[in-house]
Order: sequence, then C-alpha cells, then structure tokens
Amino acid sequence: MNHQLVKTVKLFDQTEKYGEIRNIFGVGDPHVAKINDQWVMFMGGFQRNFKNNIFTATLPAGETLDSNNWTIETYDDNPKKAKPIAPNSEKGSWDYYGYHTPCYVSGEDKNGEKAERIYYTGHGSKNVLDNHAPYSIGVFNKTPKGWERFPAPILTGTPESPNVLEPKVRFFKGKWRIWYVTTKQETGKKGYPQYRIQYVESLDGLTDWSEPENLFFEKENYYDASVHAAAVGYEMVVCRSTNLYGRNPFPKQGLWLLKGLEPNGKRNNWSSEPKLILDAENGENWYQNGTANPSCQYGDTKADINTLYVFFTGLNKQRNWLQIALRRLTKGKKPPFPSPFYFSIGRIELKRIEEDELT
Repeated sequence: MNHQLVKTVKLFDQTEKYGEIRNIFGVGDPHVAKINDQWVMFMGGFQRNFKNNIFTATLPAGETLDSNNWTIETYDDNPKKAKPIAPNSEKGSWDYYGYHTPCYVSGEDKNGEKAERIYYTGHGSKNVLDNHAPYSIGVFNKTPKGWERFPAPILTGTPESPNVLEPKVRFFKGKWRIWYVTTKQETGKKGYPQYRIQYVESLDGLTDWSEPENLFFEKENYYDASVHAAAVGYEMVVCRSTNLYGRNPFPKQGLWLLKGLEPNGKRNNWSSEPKLILDAENGENWYQNGTANPSCQYGDTKADINTLYVFFTGLNKQRNWLQIALRRLTKGKKPPFPSPFYFSIGRIELKRIEEDELT
C-alpha cells in the first residue's frame, strides 16, 4: 500500500497573527482528535507571560478533516483572549515554565472506566533550548470540573539522558503506549542534534511503565514518532528536530512514513526504510526549515476514508523580523511579535493507493 501527496494546507501562521486574539504570540504542536461529533486540535501556545500553555481549536460540529474552518477557543466574555485548558503551575513546580506538545488520549483506567487525558512535555527552565532544567512528561486528567494536572511527572529521564519530551501516546489493545524522545540537551544555536526515540507501555498510563525500548538511535536522529491505526496494522509518521536557526549542516527535514503489524517499539516491526512523504527543504516557505509534531488521522467518512490527514508544525524559512514586519505594514497589517523564528500549523493530505491501483 502506498500514499500520494494530494495537497498541503496552512491553517495558522505566526507571521500573520491570530485574528483578534492578543494573549498568545505563537501556536504549534497540534494534536487532532475527534471528541463526540467534533474535531478538536490541542496545541501549545506561547503567552504574553513568556510561558507555554495548552490551547484548543475546533472545527464546527459535523465538519470533516478537509475543512479549514478551525477556530481558536476563547473566553466567553473576551473573544480577544485565547482560553488555556488550565492555569500554569505554581512557582517552583517541575513544569513552571510551561506545557508543550499536548497529546489527547481516550482510554481506560485501571478499573476499566473511561479516562480522558492530555499528556504533555513540561519544563522548569526559562531556556526552551540549551535548557538547564530537564524536560519531563506530565499529564492532565479530565474530571467533571475540567482538566486536572497530575502533580508529578509520569516519565523522567536518566543521568545520561535527562530530557524526555514529545510524548506520542496511544491507547491500543488495552495498554497505554508512549513513543517519546530523549536527549542530553535540547539543541539550540550550537551543537548537532542528538535524539533517540524510545517506547514504553503501561496498564494504567500513569505508573509501572515498562523498561524503555530503543526504536530509533541518534544516527537516525528522528524527533517525533506518531502512530495511528491503518487498514492493515499500524502506521507511523516521523520527523526530525526543526532547523530553527537555518544552520548547515543539519539533518534533512521532512516527514517520513513507516508501517508495522503491531503498535510497539521494536524496530524490526516497522518498515526498514522510512518513506519520505513530505520533503520540507523543497517545499513551501512556511515549513521549509522543518516540520514537527505530526498528528495523523484517516478520514471517517465514505468520501475520505482513504485520505490520511497529517497535521504538523511548520518552521518558516523567513526569520528576519524586520523584513516580515515591513511586508505586513505595506499591506496595512500589524507585524508579528519579534521572534528568532516563526511557526505555522498546517496539514498535508495523502491518498492511500491500493496495490492494484498502481498497475
């Protein structure tokens, strides 16, 4: 079975701002899930207090994934203020400086009751890159009162590789499964990326995690591993850490697809050669410096059941704030907040092609 790229669509662009919303400078790291009859996008947002939090955008109820009508959720009494799922944690907390890379999962707790959760990366360092305090993985639980943050991280790193981040969590076959990244330090302006993807599983999704399995090593340098169910078995989409500062040499940027029979962390279960499905370096400006945080869903209607939608963060090739600001001002529009780099959220659509269609 193969996939053909049909289109790319940009949904939110940091350089173009977010309509009337004023309390977030940028959004990224989308995770898309259907809750009841409505598609919801969970995303990380950088706020005016210089901390990250988790926000949501929704499609109108009943609309399908090919729709571009995403609306960022705001406060009922203030449409200019995006509404986070919960307040930031208190000073001194392990994740005081923000919540990143949200991943919504619906599964079962240890008692067999429905559990809705948002797993995320938290950090206690002002520095997002070249960080001095490690990244760890935490979780919010859905309660009748809203999203309640579990006070302690559910996964932490080791002395040799203290950072764990980018949780891609699924509830498959009665287990909570996490594919995540570990590294000694998040790469900034210096140093070469050194990332490893590992896998763990648990019956309750909070404790008693299995021993980590190495799925991809530093030589492959993949940064995210997003797994979804397919017509036969499972598929995984991977990317690399984005080239934030336009450095050269740097790992090739794009999105790759693998196939496997089981949702696990065994390398021999997955395709030996990942297939490039989006070449960022030869693509559009809004993702030319890299892609991150893929979130994948097949369509759920007869018309698009063979369409794979991959939502992701794109890193804009344009980094010069003055040039971007002047371009906006000449069009009578306000410039974006000054930033060393600019993110977008978008999607690609891939048509699943049966083998007999290729002949």
